[in-house]
Amino acid sequence: MRRTVIAFLLQAALLSGAGAQTLGLAMPRTDDAFRATIAQGVRKATAEAGLQLDVSDAQNDSRLQIENAKRQIKDGVSALIVLGLDGDAEMEIRAAAAEARIPLVFVNHEPHHDLLDERTVYVGSEERVAGTLQGQEVCRVLGGKGTAVIMIGELTHPAAKARTRYVREVLSTPECSGIEIQEEQSANWDTGEGEALMQLFLEGGLKPDAVISNNDAMALGAVNALKKAKQKAFVIGVDAIDPALDALVKKELDATVLQDGPAQGALAVDLARRMMAGETVPPLNWIPFKLVLPADAPALIAQRAGH
Repeated sequence: MRRTVIAFLLQAALLSGAGAQTLGLAMPRTDDAFRATIAQGVRKATAEAGLQLDVSDAQNDSRLQIENAKRQIKDGVSALIVLGLDGDAEMEIRAAAAEARIPLVFVNHEPHHDLLDERTVYVGSEERVAGTLQGQEVCRVLGGKGTAVIMIGELTHPAAKARTRYVREVLSTPECSGIEIQEEQSANWDTGEGEALMQLFLEGGLKPDAVISNNDAMALGAVNALKKAKQKAFVIGVDAIDPALDALVKKELDATVLQDGPAQGALAVDLARRMMAGETVPPLNWIPFKLVLPADAPALIAQRAGH
């Protein structure tokens, strides 16, 4: 009973903005288009809750991310939100948070589930759904026959692995098995690398009917390369970032899969606050993926403009 009263008082203090608690946000990099939308959701939710926010940028260096997170913990953050870089870094950050007895919320980079407990949770979107939606749409558009290439994100990233796996699973089903995957390579989530990789495919003599990209940035790079080569292919990405929505409207990109970064960020803050108040929350917390076609883009653009 006493614990319940204490938890209630803590939650009331948080909701009123009392105590000026600070959340730490440990970013792998701050210049990534999709991850920036997660940070946007975190910033908005912390501001609405009257909390302070300490943001660190690891510049895609896992060792630096560990150091940043430990510095934020030492500086007294009340909870830590981490967009992880790799499993080793997540393990070390989790140990530091556990020693400091503060809540830890991993976002977007799914950690090993052994790291999750009553004080360490995960927020993301189920990557199998993204890959499945991509594979199904390509199969539908091509009528189950044709050729495709896959652009993979960071090879060590769980999302890149899962999205690619489930695209392949869909394309191996009887109704889709007439689609040949000609090539798959990494372009590290990057538009410039995506363009270079697509150019390499084309120069190698490939003329795929579809380009299946693990994210929008690489897909937009593929669009640029195809445009320069005066080639056509059905191009689909993941994330529904603003430039991808613009490309859908212009009929340059053919489809994407919405990953709601601001919603992931907002949910991460909500879970951190609830754990700070003594609540128990689920270890796995999902924000749904959704297929986005050109006809859907204007409504999404208007919705974001309204915010």
